[in-house]
Amino acid sequence: MRARVGIAVALTAVASLALSSCSTESEASSADSNQIIFATPPGTDDVKELAIMTDVADMVGTATGKTVKHESPADYLGVVEAVRNGFVDIAVLSPFSAALAFKTGSVEPILAWNGAPDPASYCLAKSDSTIQSVTDIKGHQVAFVDPGSTTGYFMPKAMMAEAGLTDGTDYKSTFAGGHDSAVLALMNGNVDVACTARQLYTSFIAGGMFTADDVRIVGQSAPIPVGVSIVARSGLDSETRDAIKDNLPAMLSANPEASKILGVGGTYTADPDFSVYEPLVTIAEAAGVDLDNIR
Repeated sequence: MRARVGIAVALTAVASLALSSCSTESEASSADSNQIIFATPPGTDDVKELAIMTDVADMVGTATGKTVKHESPADYLGVVEAVRNGFVDIAVLSPFSAALAFKTGSVEPILAWNGAPDPASYCLAKSDSTIQSVTDIKGHQVAFVDPGSTTGYFMPKAMMAEAGLTDGTDYKSTFAGGHDSAVLALMNGNVDVACTARQLYTSFIAGGMFTADDVRIVGQSAPIPVGVSIVARSGLDSETRDAIKDNLPAMLSANPEASKILGVGGTYTADPDFSVYEPLVTIAEAAGVDLDNIR
């Protein structure tokens, strides 16, 4: 687990990761009009989830009638950088990553799903911990997921800020690099609290990472006002964009597992403008994160 670093420093590292994760071959392939470079953000190392992401990539190919090369940069913001630099044609972005990328002119959103009414994030402590609620996190060590993770960073951090807790002053935090890594850090005793996506909680139990008796949910964040987005690099041809808008939503809705993992079961907006993402900016500011400083 790496120590928590400043967001600006983290993004510099992420940019390097993004460029190294997309090979020279990928860069050359993006010039092929019959091939799409498609990227998804990191999730967990679960084989089933990885297979679902492959299925989503296949849907993109079917929707557009093109061959798809699937990339997965190592960090959430690495996906943004890969699209911004033209290494990726189309990508799935988490809500805050999409808001950041749109605000900085790094991507062109194609689709944005509405948020779900359920809590976005759970923060967990071990069941034998003295931590019972969000306010009890004061003085303890927290594992977040990634600087660009909506459910693993922005939403739980906003929840703690609303409870009067300031990162670095009232509690210390680290970035684990993945949802499963954050939870494993908790179970191994390396941190006192781990924050992760609500929908992954049952998946972790099913996968044997912990039982419901092993952990306590000490905090539940607010719902996310905006769901995931499908975005394109600047200059992607209108035919491919239109094919994604016209075909991909129905394909995703018809696949329950993909819909659950991505959170795309509800309604969506095609060609969203920035007003769709404005609530996320408000939440980021409440959490003490200025999106303009994430470059």
